[in-house]
Amino acid sequence: MTYDAKVPTLLKREQQWFGGIIGRPIDEDSRMNPIAPSGEPMEIEAADHIAPSPTLRPAQRIQIYNQQYWWRLLNTLHDSFPMLTRLFGYYDFNKTIGIPYLVKNPPHHWSLNLLGDHLLQWLEGCYHAKDKKLVCNAAHLDWAFSHSFVAGQRPPITVEQLSNAEEREQILSQTIYLQPHIHLFQMEHHLFNFRNEFLKENPEYWLTNDFPKLERDKTYLFILYRNAKKDISWKEISLGEYHLLSFFKQGATIENACDWLEKQDDTLCEEATNNLQLWFQEWSQRGWLSLSPSLTPAL
Repeated sequence: MTYDAKVPTLLKREQQWFGGIIGRPIDEDSRMNPIAPSGEPMEIEAADHIAPSPTLRPAQRIQIYNQQYWWRLLNTLHDSFPMLTRLFGYYDFNKTIGIPYLVKNPPHHWSLNLLGDHLLQWLEGCYHAKDKKLVCNAAHLDWAFSHSFVAGQRPPITVEQLSNAEEREQILSQTIYLQPHIHLFQMEHHLFNFRNEFLKENPEYWLTNDFPKLERDKTYLFILYRNAKKDISWKEISLGEYHLLSFFKQGATIENACDWLEKQDDTLCEEATNNLQLWFQEWSQRGWLSLSPSLTPAL
């Protein structure tokens, strides 16, 4: 962390001490670590930095800040990852995921909307239980819902542009992008239905009740997006749609996409050929496509 050179040394020292103390994990009973990083009891060290109040000792006062820091961050993760939280329950989520993740990934931005932006990577590297695949997929889906809500927007390609022969011809050779709020999923479980049912009850309910049925009789392909009303929606899509939309995710021309399709198997190529016009009309009606690589500010 950098500091303004004009900040008094004593103030900087107090800020560093305060931040170091409140950033240390609380225990299972939400109590502060009784030993300071220096090795001295907090009851003694806190008195060197904090004055007592009429009702609280210095160590009790800093403990409140320590608790509030962790409760706020953990509650933010609960809100950002509601399905993942329900898989564990509040207590086990905090102990197994929330606190260990936050120790390695403390807040790095003024907006707590970004607090969980490294959780999936953390799970992939640090979570090793037998249900790792389900847990990682749940985290991925939860984060996509959270990200889609605040993601920026590109000026969309409109149906009117596609209806105009001259503009349509120009679009054929231009790079097309998906809106940044769009996420594509290929899953062996129908986690979207599972998530919908899961979120109907609070995390404590699922500690003593059976989880919803998890469909897994095929490969499921989904698109998650923010609709015109700013609600987060999803729908199941076909294999051809999934591949073409994935192609535009990084930016590509229609000509590039058609060249790629010609090299695929007959089934995929035939599906795309028969439905491409209808797909583009729907994608344009939903505002999924753009010719602009630049973004308007996030919501």
